[in-house]
Amino acid sequence: MRALRLDASRLVLAGLVALAAALAAWAALDPGAVDWGTLSFVMVLALVGIGVAAYGVRARAATELSLIAALAALATASRVLFASLPNVKPVTFVVLVSGAALGSGPGFMVGATAALVSNLFFGQGPWTPWQMLAWGAVGAAGGLLGLGGRVPRRWELVVVGCVLALAFDWFVTLWMFLAYTARTWPALIAVYAQGLPFDLAHVAATGLFAGLFGVQAVTIVARFRVRTRVTFVGLEDTP
Repeated sequence: MRALRLDASRLVLAGLVALAAALAAWAALDPGAVDWGTLSFVMVLALVGIGVAAYGVRARAATELSLIAALAALATASRVLFASLPNVKPVTFVVLVSGAALGSGPGFMVGATAALVSNLFFGQGPWTPWQMLAWGAVGAAGGLLGLGGRVPRRWELVVVGCVLALAFDWFVTLWMFLAYTARTWPALIAVYAQGLPFDLAHVAATGLFAGLFGVQAVTIVARFRVRTRVTFVGLEDTP
């Protein structure tokens, strides 16, 4: 049964890669005939599917999935609790810490799941896959900070967190540019300029959380990862 699930995951992954490649080729060959809002939505959705399917190709322990679910729930709760403060959200910080402590694959899943679940409160829409991909990428980038089980230094978490917070906002804003504007340079500049105060609030909040709690949070999550890891050892035959 497990082999069948893994084969299905590989087939889904291959199909999504082929879909993304075909859409990119269509956009390159005939850009004038493309509905960029719809095309970008489908491509981003395919990329999210590729990330999820790639994570599912390998068998995962139930303890790891439980830890991912708990961290995604924490990220969702933090977004809901800070809803009254415009774009001051600890979600990016939680996802970054998850990636640094657990690795790129689990970090991606925490970010993508948090975006999907939290939008049950804030509203689902065509922006949801963009947020899933962006926060998933934050978690994957966090995994690069924690390669080899190292705990990133405080300044690393602050700098990377601020850069990723800005990249998240600019990536999601790109959806608005493609879907609702004339797709000209002045329109692009206007869209980014309009959201700049909110982007700076997100950057400042992420840097503050990373500076105050980053190292401790990575250490705590990594400790939970070690304590919940199960190794089965077979007993040797005895006479």
